[in-house]
Amino acid sequence: MLRRILALLAMLGASFVVAIAVAPSASAVCEVDKVTGEVVCDDEDGGGNGGDNGSDNTGGSSTCNYNGREIPCTGPGGSVWSSLHECWIGPSAEELGEDLIPPAGQTKEDGAWHVCYFPPPGSSWEYTWVRSGEVGIDPVVLAQRAIASMDLDPIKIGIVPESGPNRVGLVGLPVWMWVDSPTDDTFGPITASASEGSVSVSATASVSSIVWDMGDGTIVNCTGKGTPYADHYGKQDSPTCGHRYAKMSTDQPDGAYEVTATSHWVVEWTGGGQSGTIEFDLTTDPLPIRIGEAQVLTQ
Repeated sequence: MLRRILALLAMLGASFVVAIAVAPSASAVCEVDKVTGEVVCDDEDGGGNGGDNGSDNTGGSSTCNYNGREIPCTGPGGSVWSSLHECWIGPSAEELGEDLIPPAGQTKEDGAWHVCYFPPPGSSWEYTWVRSGEVGIDPVVLAQRAIASMDLDPIKIGIVPESGPNRVGLVGLPVWMWVDSPTDDTFGPITASASEGSVSVSATASVSSIVWDMGDGTIVNCTGKGTPYADHYGKQDSPTCGHRYAKMSTDQPDGAYEVTATSHWVVEWTGGGQSGTIEFDLTTDPLPIRIGEAQVLTQ
């Protein structure tokens, strides 16, 4: 056993810590003890900054289940959780320089011995026989691969008054917000799939709502894309997504309110005999909006 542990450590390298994002408010770190070979996973509080442009993209279902509790779908050294074997499947014995005899009635063409890491508390790891073509990957991992392939982006902000050094809105007048030029990868729906071996997962993503931070302490929650402003609307309020500033922005940094839009994505996935929902947010870069007051001229 000691020789196997040393071979495994050599295979994994000097550092054995693997960080795994598992939930919007938590992450897990799994490591192999260099002396005992035991697998230890520690939960750590952490924010979910996983997307582009300061977004919170955690893929809320990036955990697998074992005996009624959640564990990371990825284990030490990039090993993948197998519901079938109830362990993380790692490198093969051959990759570790071991020449093990197949089980009775099997040949090397039928499968291979692989490292099987057991979740804590457990007895570290041992070799398990994995048949050729047998896929131990959890479907939720494939769902997240499908999401990654979508290359989703935050929306492009449409807003009146417009942003710009020579653009100023007025206190008390309606502000209109909308999704400018929405595309599949900024608003959805968009569908992608991922597969490994005989397991295939299809995922469809779409934006369910957009939370607008207007920079003055006001949060506006809007469903849908919003209504683009046109001149003929005049001073009407937006019928779908709007705001009114109560005071000028002159006391703000650079004299402007910083507006951001956070799109809330909902992904429905199915495959591998399972289905589920993954939710996450993507946030735009701040957009400066200047607000002033109308000046009344008297003679």
